[in-house]
Amino acid sequence: MRNKRTMSLAALSIGVLMLSACGSAGGTAETPTEGGGEETLASTINVAISQAPTGYNGNTASTNSVYNTYVDNLASSSFVSYTPEAQLAANEDFGTYEKTSDDPLTVKYSINEDAVWSDGTPIDYDDVLLTWATASGTYPSGVTDPESGAESNLFLAASTNGFEQMEMIEGEPGAKEFEVVYSEPYADWEALFTTGVIMPAHIAAEQGGMSAEGDGAELVEALQSKNTEALTPVAEFWNTGWNYEADLPTLPDTAILPSSGPYKLDNATNGTLTLVKNDQYWGEERAGQTDTIVFQTIVDEEAVQALQNGDVDVIDPSSPTVDTKAALEQIGETVTVDTGQSLTFSHIDLDQRPGAVFEDLKVRQAFNMCVPRADMVDKFVSPIDPDSSVMNLREYQPAQPEYEEVLEGAPAAQSDGVADIEGAKALLAEAGKTEPVQVSLMFASTSQLRADMVALVKDSCDKAGFEIIPQPEAEWSSKLSQPGAWDAVVFGWAGSGLVASGQSIYVSGGEQNFGGYADEEVDRLWTEIATNTDAEQIVPLKTELEQRLAETQYNVVLYANADIVGSSSKLEGVELNPTQTGITWNAYSWTKQS
Repeated sequence: MRNKRTMSLAALSIGVLMLSACGSAGGTAETPTEGGGEETLASTINVAISQAPTGYNGNTASTNSVYNTYVDNLASSSFVSYTPEAQLAANEDFGTYEKTSDDPLTVKYSINEDAVWSDGTPIDYDDVLLTWATASGTYPSGVTDPESGAESNLFLAASTNGFEQMEMIEGEPGAKEFEVVYSEPYADWEALFTTGVIMPAHIAAEQGGMSAEGDGAELVEALQSKNTEALTPVAEFWNTGWNYEADLPTLPDTAILPSSGPYKLDNATNGTLTLVKNDQYWGEERAGQTDTIVFQTIVDEEAVQALQNGDVDVIDPSSPTVDTKAALEQIGETVTVDTGQSLTFSHIDLDQRPGAVFEDLKVRQAFNMCVPRADMVDKFVSPIDPDSSVMNLREYQPAQPEYEEVLEGAPAAQSDGVADIEGAKALLAEAGKTEPVQVSLMFASTSQLRADMVALVKDSCDKAGFEIIPQPEAEWSSKLSQPGAWDAVVFGWAGSGLVASGQSIYVSGGEQNFGGYADEEVDRLWTEIATNTDAEQIVPLKTELEQRLAETQYNVVLYANADIVGSSSKLEGVELNPTQTGITWNAYSWTKQS
């Protein structure tokens, strides 16, 4: 599942808004038509984005966000990418791959000989080896986590799913071919090298103090020998050196931001990020059709007006409301509106660490019981998508064909979502809670929708024996991994439709298991799921998983978010994408009539 993201992991759908920025389309270009005439196309397309991108490297726990993926779709290439149908599409412009063995699982990859970073450096084995190293979890930092007692990794990757099952990727510096051998099978092996995952090893090496001369042998040798002393400055740069300042007032030096996609990063100011065509891009199928694409950070509440004014050409609000839909429909024929159900779902995660408010299962169950989930659907989702419903599963969403089958086999997850105040009171009494249980409920301070959701929770759960304390935070996502910074938090996960992408959310010690949940049965099931390449066994295994997650009350699942895309009628090629990849999945092909 992508804080909506791609690396076989879940991504945070923040559903929040940052600073607004304005701009207008640029110049025009004359393009011949099939009939021999000419059509006038705008040279710039403006895209509204709910939150400013946070980093060039979206593979860390703190930058694994849909807002970085929107940019990755254009400035990054790899062997595969996601389609709106939650399928993987091969990108032979970048390279090819072939499974050559099932036992052990072995895959041979070949990178296009012409593939280069936008600074002219070849894309090769060095980049792939660094990708594996950062996500394999096999480079210890020498620092012990005081909470878990485990040694942390040198590289702070958002997920190790799939990469930790790979053996060391052997190869030579500068090679265009490499082979991956798995120590055990991995269900989503095809999705590991996808858009946004492969970062430029030559930049990480240079910024980590390694020689910029030669063919990358110094970095490759350090990675292959696991020389953690030599790699420490490389890891420090990989972890944070590509991060942007909050709200993106400007870009870092673009020399450290080379692109492997049809567009490259050019400049930024006040949350507005400009991409231009990558003149070193070698591909044909995904070559950019428009000279410049500008991402403007605009809060959801102002996005419709920006579209109507012509300041932007397409909006994809992270937290659409009934007012969003009504306002779009009132604009008229100058705007195209598309709605549907996304693979992003809203939920409330709970801090379950020893001594935390929700350590006790009965307290977690009581909270789940008092949250007015059905009311939330009625108020926030149904007016946009009449087919919406309360969501009761975590790995499947109501729009997916397996949802009903899995729910039928997981009775503990079945619920109409109507708040049961008396039932919640009884559970708190059983837990020995004689005074109101205080819960600091964190949410994005820039999202009115999240604020309204928290108000509903407070109104209901305060009657059941809780005392909900709203905790609005502008930088809420950075606090997710801070124990004690919150008792509960409402946000969204964006899914990909992959088998094992959610593993790091639910397993003990998982990189995205922010509440400290731990259950041996869940860990066992996830191991079996992630290493299973037989598609027919996945639904039965995930049915068991859903039953156990419901029995132990991992979190409170709310609903699958509604999707709304509004675009100028002059813009061609826009297609709603319910997956974590987002609306820009095919933006390289967009064109706009001037």
